[in-house]
Amino acid sequence: MASSRLLTSIVLMSVLMTACSGLETAARPDNADAVAATGQSLFAVEIKVGPNWDNARAPNEQAFFAEHAANLRGLREAGHIVMGARYSDIGLIIFTADSADQVRKLMSKDASMTAGTFRYEIHALNVFYPGLVQRAPAKQTR
Repeated sequence: MASSRLLTSIVLMSVLMTACSGLETAARPDNADAVAATGQSLFAVEIKVGPNWDNARAPNEQAFFAEHAANLRGLREAGHIVMGARYSDIGLIIFTADSADQVRKLMSKDASMTAGTFRYEIHALNVFYPGLVQRAPAKQTR
């Protein structure tokens, strides 16, 4: 049980690191005001391991893992992914889109989702304390 949770955590961290790599150069809104100016809405997409996750395989050896990483990279480059994070055993991607249906269509193109390696839930995200989430500055070494 503990090794399964650890593996799940490692997988989700790996997925989100892939989704967030290069985030600072992607075309994306910097805050809720910028998103509002586009007329689009924000959506929280929770990603969890799916029914066809194979506990005997490493995360990068899972079915359709490479395609999943490529899909997230493409969504980020297209400006749909605002940010990605992880909490507990759940991956969290914040999307900007016209509707939940648009997010669903984008996520349905992910081979790992349709194959059941991962599963996702979409939630409307209503920002009431706008702000900017950014990476902490790198620590200087001497």
